[in-house]
Amino acid sequence: MTTAVQGPNTQTSATPGTSVIAILQNVAGGYIVNPLTAADQGLAATEALYVNQVTTADTHANNTTIALQPGQSYTVVPNTTTPVQVASLSASHKFTAVQWT
Repeated sequence: MTTAVQGPNTQTSATPGTSVIAILQNVAGGYIVNPLTAADQGLAATEALYVNQVTTADTHANNTTIALQPGQSYTVVPNTTTPVQVASLSASHKFTAVQWT
């Protein structure tokens, strides 16, 4: 049986563009939600949250980084051997991260 727990981070780095781990590797799955409103993101205006399940998240969509728009969620592939990382253009962008252990 798995237990839902908060991911290791629920906001991006205080340094804009710096990737942080949202979901640990080798967990049974999970999800990340980019809040819909600027207030819930802790920002003056809404923005995308960049998610990467393969390597360090960048601040633009590319081969492995996706742009999670406000209000969108991302489902984590179970038992991935790399942590899921996120980044944003602004410092301390809040998000929801839940993982199953």
